[in-house]
Parts: sequence; structure tokens; C-alpha cells
Amino acid sequence: MRHTRIFLLFVCAIAMSIAVAAQQKTAGKKEVKQVEKSAPAGKKVLLPYVYLGNSTYKSGAIQKKVFDDLLKQGLTAHDSLGNKYKVTGFEFSYGERSLYEDSLGTPMIVTDYLTEYCTGNTVTPGIAASLPDRTKAGDSVYFDGIRVLKYLNNSTETVPANETTLGMGMKFGIIK
Repeated sequence: MRHTRIFLLFVCAIAMSIAVAAQQKTAGKKEVKQVEKSAPAGKKVLLPYVYLGNSTYKSGAIQKKVFDDLLKQGLTAHDSLGNKYKVTGFEFSYGERSLYEDSLGTPMIVTDYLTEYCTGNTVTPGIAASLPDRTKAGDSVYFDGIRVLKYLNNSTETVPANETTLGMGMKFGIIK
């Protein structure tokens, strides 16, 4: 009876280690793919990618100086076919890591979040003024709910405002 229990525990341990290994293997292969949006007549519409400034940064680790410089340029957007989009608004969230002490004096790292809706393609003036002094390695920045309008045939005019669509969100981790 004892040998049976040990054998079952051994089999369970192997099964769990295989499951964990499989999760770790797939976790490293995350790719950002354009999300399909339902459209009339069965057509598939791809959401446009949104970029930080006039760059190719759309997610991932970014150096503090590069982030500060690109944030001043605002957000730009285009899809895989090269169609350009005007960014009309987005939700900006900033997670600032800070070191605090609890009531017993034990140090702990806590993230403070700042979230604000920004109209247009740039952050609000208050955030733009204070953020370069606050950003540091370990902080996180999120751009969600990005609203975009498609430009009409290489002009400065966009589709009507009621045809606003969502662009792909971005998340960045600030590094040195």
C-alpha cells in the first residue's frame, strides 16, 4: 500500500513538472498580433498598430531617455497595409515603483498608479511637464483604449468622427 502511494505521488510530480515546463515554454513565445474586428459583409478589419512617436516602438523594454524623447512626439498609427491613422485619444497609465516601509519598518516595493485620459495624440501638459523627472528604471507605462480615425487617401482629412476605431494598446517597461 505504501509503495502504491509513493508511486502515485511520483507520477503526479512528473505530470506537474511537465505542465509547468510547457507553460514556461509557451510564455516566452508571446507575439503581438493584430486583432481582427468584426465588419459588415463578413470582411475582416485589422486594428492598426500604434507607435510611440515617429519610431517602431510599440511595446517592450525601452530606455528612459528614449521614452522621454518619444513621448514628446506623441502617438502615431498605421496598419499593415500602410494606411495612416490619426490618434484622437487614449488612456495613459503610469506605474511608478517606489520603496516604502510598513508599520514595522520592513521595506517593501509598491507601485503607485497614475491614470488619465488624454485627448489628441499627446499626453496632457501636466503629465508632459512632470513625467521626465519621475520616470526611472522599473516603472511601467500603458497606453490603452487608443481611438484612431483613418486618413482618406493620403490627405490630411479623416473619415467621419463616428467611424472611430480602436488601435492596438501598448505597454512599456522603463530600463536604464
